[in-house]
Amino acid sequence: MRKIFIIIIIISSTLTFGQKETKTKIIDFYPAFRYGFQLPIHTGDNYFAKDLSSGFGFHSALSLVKIYNFRLSLGYEFQKLKVENSNTIGNFDFINSNTYQYILEYEIPINSKFELNPTISYGQCQFNYKENTGGSILAKQNLEEIRFGSYINYSLNKTFAGYAGFHFSHFYNSDLNAASENKDYFGKGNKFIVSIGILIK
Repeated sequence: MRKIFIIIIIISSTLTFGQKETKTKIIDFYPAFRYGFQLPIHTGDNYFAKDLSSGFGFHSALSLVKIYNFRLSLGYEFQKLKVENSNTIGNFDFINSNTYQYILEYEIPINSKFELNPTISYGQCQFNYKENTGGSILAKQNLEEIRFGSYINYSLNKTFAGYAGFHFSHFYNSDLNAASENKDYFGKGNKFIVSIGILIK
């Protein structure tokens, strides 16, 4: 009987320790994937705001682990911008923008349905200046980006949630070789980004 009692105590202690360990787990393998559409709104006195126009693009982000309520994600965005004034910089018709992001996100549950996710990210953008005829790339420009804002998620079920996002972005080309006035006009800008999509957890 004593041996059985000792075995029960050991098993109970093990289970209790395991439960406590689960509650205080620091790193959790908990994948999450965002996919959605976005509309950038460029502002300021610069080439991107005055001489380009943009429609809807798409974005995606993948996170594999959660540390407390923080997530580290890798993101990708594609955006097409139409050149409205080709005389400003060259005979281009449109620009394809590819952005690769490193994203830090924090999860703030509001209630059983809503969750707020503030984010801050660093991105590297490649602008491919193209012509319609044959779609040839005529020039390239590399920019860096700092972005911050937030998503708000609405849970549809245990796996899917819809979300809307609002972010501010400052982007710049620190390696642009140009006169100071042209460097400011062609090499940096600001934009607000409105987005909607689906979150899979």
